[in-house]
Amino acid sequence: MKALRICAALALACNPLFAQTADDFVASVQKNFARWDLNHDGTLSPSELDAAVADPLTINENAAAAATLKRASRLTKAPLPPLTPDNIATLTEQSRPDLARMFRDGLKRIASATNRNLFADGLPKLETIHQGKLGNCFCLAPLGALVGRDPAQVAGMFSRQDNGNYRVQFGKKSVEVAPPTDAEIAMTSSNEDAGIWVNLYEKALGVARNEDRPLEKRVDLPIDAERGGSAGTMLAYITGHEIARFSFRFAKEPASATNDFTAKLTDLRKQLAEAVQTHRLMTCGTIKPTTPGLTPSHAYAVLGYDTTGDSVRLWNPHGQDFQPNGAPGPESGYATTNGVFQIPLEQFVRQFSGMAFELLE
Repeated sequence: MKALRICAALALACNPLFAQTADDFVASVQKNFARWDLNHDGTLSPSELDAAVADPLTINENAAAAATLKRASRLTKAPLPPLTPDNIATLTEQSRPDLARMFRDGLKRIASATNRNLFADGLPKLETIHQGKLGNCFCLAPLGALVGRDPAQVAGMFSRQDNGNYRVQFGKKSVEVAPPTDAEIAMTSSNEDAGIWVNLYEKALGVARNEDRPLEKRVDLPIDAERGGSAGTMLAYITGHEIARFSFRFAKEPASATNDFTAKLTDLRKQLAEAVQTHRLMTCGTIKPTTPGLTPSHAYAVLGYDTTGDSVRLWNPHGQDFQPNGAPGPESGYATTNGVFQIPLEQFVRQFSGMAFELLE
């Protein structure tokens, strides 16, 4: 199975016709529909999609198709009609939702995950992580902060079990999960060729959060439990340590509040310097930033603070590269490599909504 998956993924990646068409997606759905339609009523229900995504025998383009339907079903702005074969074919001809694009994206993520070892090349690396399609930046930001501080501690969160599963430790809670399926990989973060540890983290965190819910609020597919949350709260969850929050609301007040702005900025400088000195994790988030290159309603990891330059070093879980169109600054943005960039503290508090600091016992 492993050799078949790797060979097929490599073939996809090397194929000059890799950009799959809408017809390929529809053909894959038609080929698998009867197997996915567990109650044979001619419609794919949410629970049947969850089963298809969780099935380790659903691989390659079939997994990409299952992940596409699952992603589309998660959309709240455009409710889908009953997922019959005819309706799926009709939806594919439309651009909203763009099922063909979702299908291609899933194929690319599966093709890039050719190494299914936990860690393919030593310790975890920040520069290989690229957020997936779960909208779970609040889960990845604290992970990025932890990788930036101590990759060995991240590696120590995972242990292989005799049955082939993995046990993952989050603060005071641990869970055991099976390796991610192809369809789960199509939906979760890509990690280039650096192993499945990020995908496993996302899956295990979904399982842990799902177990913490009341029975009536639990979901069939654990990764669905990663929708919506606070990076600070998740920082406390994965470390087992309390957090302290620092709001940047003061930076959005009228210019007349100059004294308060100066005092709060002085306090923040002190807290940042102390956190860096004591190696405490930090996260932050945006709401509606105006600087190009910054993502709205998004969580970031705070990797450091430069006291000399009075600037903060951040990591965006998307892991993207960005070059400002003009001089670096609030009007053009800041040069970003693999999601990492430096921003002056005064602009940081104006563009971001606040921070969370880990509190050590």
